[in-house]
Amino acid sequence: MEFHVICTNENYFFRLGISKIIERALLSDAKVNFLSGFNSCSLKQADFILINVSQWRLYMCQPAFRDRKPGSIIMVFVDEYEDVILNQLPVCYRSLLVIPRSDSVCTISRNLTRFWLTTQDRGPGFQPSDCLRCDFARITVVQLQVLSFLKKGYSVRQTSKRLDLSAKTVYAHKYNVMKKFALRGDMEFNAFINDLSLLELYRGVINSVEA
Repeated sequence: MEFHVICTNENYFFRLGISKIIERALLSDAKVNFLSGFNSCSLKQADFILINVSQWRLYMCQPAFRDRKPGSIIMVFVDEYEDVILNQLPVCYRSLLVIPRSDSVCTISRNLTRFWLTTQDRGPGFQPSDCLRCDFARITVVQLQVLSFLKKGYSVRQTSKRLDLSAKTVYAHKYNVMKKFALRGDMEFNAFINDLSLLELYRGVINSVEA
């Protein structure tokens, strides 16, 4: 049996290690094949999608996942399990297995086996129509404008003048963005806007309009 894997981590040793864990967890004679690219074609084939990204990217709309193979599993590696609040994530991340980096190989293998068996009985899994009922991680055009000025170093008051909004309204937009992306405090918010490009956020706006 062969399992197809998409992995955002290009490190050879990480890939070798995770392939051994998958082989051990599912079937001793299973073979792991890493797919190239992160596109519609590869997502339709992938049994596992391994991502290693900043926490708040999990709270963004991911239109590419509309082409996921039914029953596929997304595996995300985090520092602490509590870092991810599963019931707050967009539907893009349905069938998500959270793996703390401190877990032993045995623990990861055991959890993967259990999760795989459970997931295969769930039916079709993620459906493109689910996007119509999901607006948790989409930002509005005005929110994008507010973020663009704050990212450039403008204060809330300066941003309000440039956009002809009240400072209270700018604060409200900032708060709503923090809520959508589960950001706790100004430190996490500043890390968020510094880490994400405006192009990534812009794509989120465009995709929400098209959905």
